[in-house]
Amino acid sequence: MKEIELKAHVYDRKNIIEKLESFSTFVKSIKKYDTYYHLQSENSKSGKPYITARIREEYFSNTNGDSKKIYLTYKNKELSAGPDGEKIEINDERETVVENRETLEILFADIGFTVAHKKQKVVESYETETDFGKATLELCTIPELGDFIEIEILSENPTEEKIQLIQQELKNLLKKCNIPLSQIEEKYYTQMLREIKEKQKT
Repeated sequence: MKEIELKAHVYDRKNIIEKLESFSTFVKSIKKYDTYYHLQSENSKSGKPYITARIREEYFSNTNGDSKKIYLTYKNKELSAGPDGEKIEINDERETVVENRETLEILFADIGFTVAHKKQKVVESYETETDFGKATLELCTIPELGDFIEIEILSENPTEEKIQLIQQELKNLLKKCNIPLSQIEEKYYTQMLREIKEKQKT
């Protein structure tokens, strides 16, 4: 499954919520706690000298009450140039629910994975239908980084032409949120957090 998404900075949270409520449906509030693990490897598909895996603890509230899930995620990320040259993420994501986090952590340690970084995310999740299926729109707060909107559409084995069309649809949804394309952020959150830590050291 290909995950085609973009994210953009949000500078007026109240206005964005009003826009989202005008054309999409609120789904749930979520708190996500991510731990990223790296394993040194010369054969990584990403071209980086390591393989990355993530354990996510997700706490969410909806009309059915409060719940918790733990996910193991393996994702190959890439940035693709959109119709106007802006960079949009295309991710090949593999994810599964796990019952016991501790078992995974012991396995990771024995294999040689080490903790690379951690991230927290507070999310208000919305959904809307498009010509390409359901689009998920998440209004996110990342401590130290601020507010962002993430918009994604999942597609099974899309052609390059379809990817381009979905990228355009993501941009259209961003415009419906009254966010200019200039606020699209190409960097990954982990990269931005790493840059902040590096600046704090100097």
